[in-house]
Amino acid sequence: MLSINGLNRFYYLRDFHDMRCKYERVLSIIHQQLNQEPEDGDVFIVMSKDFRKIHLFSYERRSYSLYEKKFKSDYRFMKIVHAGDRMLYSISWKDVALLLESHIFK
Repeated sequence: MLSINGLNRFYYLRDFHDMRCKYERVLSIIHQQLNQEPEDGDVFIVMSKDFRKIHLFSYERRSYSLYEKKFKSDYRFMKIVHAGDRMLYSISWKDVALLLESHIFK
């Protein structure tokens, strides 16, 4: 079960949009390309190219969880925009809550 709150650390993977991938692929990107090691409470956020589906991968107590949220075809999530060319961005709990609860009509 995915349990998230303001105490977690949240990271958005900017250029990764493959929603078919599960834990192994996302973890390999985190390890190999980003040189990061998931720690207890870390949540990694991946969004589809059309902004209709979002995955949250969580690592806590030596186990991984996956949460998925998907909008119907008329709606999409807000686009996360960051300056610079980094692949991984740290985002706040407030921004995660806003992202999960807000929708945009196409």
